[in-house]
Amino acid sequence: MAKKVTPDSQIKINMSTPDKPKKKLGTIVKVLIAIIILLLIATVGFALGVYLNLIDMKGMTEKWKLNEYPVVGQYFPQPKTNFETVELDEQNQVETPPEAKVVPPAVVPNISPALPAIVDDSELQKQAKLKQQEEAKRISKLARLYGGMKPDEAVVILNQLDDRSVLAILNKMEDEQVSKILPLFSPERAAVLTQAMLRGGNLN
Repeated sequence: MAKKVTPDSQIKINMSTPDKPKKKLGTIVKVLIAIIILLLIATVGFALGVYLNLIDMKGMTEKWKLNEYPVVGQYFPQPKTNFETVELDEQNQVETPPEAKVVPPAVVPNISPALPAIVDDSELQKQAKLKQQEEAKRISKLARLYGGMKPDEAVVILNQLDDRSVLAILNKMEDEQVSKILPLFSPERAAVLTQAMLRGGNLN
């Protein structure tokens, strides 16, 4: 026989159904709170690790090249090299003389052949200084390039260069990078380069 549905049992059925969504909602809130707490603990732990130098940020930056990513890169230190940045002063820039106007031969008939332009010592010194600064920039750029490569890859290329070029590049690199690259040369070449470094960069 069919059960009789009384108004009391209908009220009990209606009252028991809203509890389930409340329980589900309560469980979701608890899980979200637990996730937020775990994230906070992880963030504080990471920050504490960096502050106490337990986490090597420099090593992580070099290994994963974190400083090269667009937005995140600004929070990671740029790799340092032991070269000086060279900035050109406005005073040191060589002023180019205005171009001379070409006079047709018909206007000035008695002109002797062109004489070389007279350049004073200060102009020569400015040009030499500018040339040195440009060369220092080029060498520093190469040092950064080779410093960013794996040591065994860098040595393959450096072995093709003459000793003066290799020495100039090694002098602009960090000591840590040089200590990884120098042992990969042949013992004879490493000894020659080391002696040149001891003499202050002179190969003679």
